[in-house]
Amino acid sequence: MTKRSSLFDKPDSFGWISIALHWSTALAIVVLWFVGKSIAFQAEEALDARRSLHIALGLIFWLPLAARIAWRILVAHPHASGQSRLTHNLARTAHYLLLALLLLMLVSGPLLAWLAPGKAGITDVFLFVHANTALVLAMLVGLHVLAALKHLMFHEDETIARIFLPRKDN
Repeated sequence: MTKRSSLFDKPDSFGWISIALHWSTALAIVVLWFVGKSIAFQAEEALDARRSLHIALGLIFWLPLAARIAWRILVAHPHASGQSRLTHNLARTAHYLLLALLLLMLVSGPLLAWLAPGKAGITDVFLFVHANTALVLAMLVGLHVLAALKHLMFHEDETIARIFLPRKDN
C-alpha cells in the first residue's frame, strides 16, 4: 500500500485544503494591504483608479477569504507533535483572532465601498474601522511570521513543516 497525503486535516496535520487556503489568504492579505496603503500616496487624478483596483481585488479575494474563515470554524485546528498544550492554545487563539479581523475586513470593505459613498458620517466610520482593522491585522500577521520563524530556529517541533506539506497517511 502506498502512502499518500491527505486532502483534509487530521488531528495532528493540516491537509491540502487548509494549506491552500492558508497561502492564498497570505497572498491576498499582502496584495490588498499594499494596494490599499498605496491609495493615500496617489496623485488626485489617480485616486479613483487605485481605490477601484483595491475594491476589484477585494471582490476577487472575497470568496476565498470567506472560505478560509468558514473552513477553520468548521474543521478543528490540528495539534502539532512536540507542541505543548499552552503553545497550541496560544497559536489557535491567535489564528482565530486573525480570522476575526479578516472577517471584519470582509464586512467593512464592501460597506465602505457600496453603502457609505456620499454619506460623510458613515463613510468616516467605515473608513476608520476598515483602516484600523487593516493595521491591527498587519501587526498580527507580523507577529504570526515572527512566531513561525521562532519555531523554525529555536524549536524542534513540526510547526513550520506542517503548513507546507501534510503528513503522509500510514
